[in-house]
Amino acid sequence: MKSFIKFSMVTMVVATMLGAMSGCAYSFKHKSPQERADWLVNKLSDELKLNDAQLGKLNVLKDELLTMRGDYRKKRSETKLAIGEMLSQPTLDQTRALALIRERTQEVNEKAPRVVSAFAAFYDSLTPEQQKKLHDEFTERMKRHHGYWDDE
Repeated sequence: MKSFIKFSMVTMVVATMLGAMSGCAYSFKHKSPQERADWLVNKLSDELKLNDAQLGKLNVLKDELLTMRGDYRKKRSETKLAIGEMLSQPTLDQTRALALIRERTQEVNEKAPRVVSAFAAFYDSLTPEQQKKLHDEFTERMKRHHGYWDDE
């Protein structure tokens, strides 16, 4: 159960960052991930009026996410080739497919604590007003970009 919670937290953090970036995706077409992340950090810093300590913790989170993204992107082409290879066979190699899934899940489980820790350090450093503003912004973006994220 703990790995599911870690996976959920990492997914939530990444979804938040990507959701925040997707609002301006058209202008980010030609920007590197580092440039997009820097833009987002500057925007959050301005909107939440972060002090230097909070900004430093946000930059640690950004660096963790960029590192994790880079690691996943490197293995993405290998995974695509393996899946393509499996799909070219008359029967699906279930053992190999499960091994690929377990490998990726293990990577998430290994990296999740660092990302969650960095996010927690940033979030815990915010004032209650800043936390509320971040929550409100997150909720608004989820509604705007993903429809109603509640199942109501």
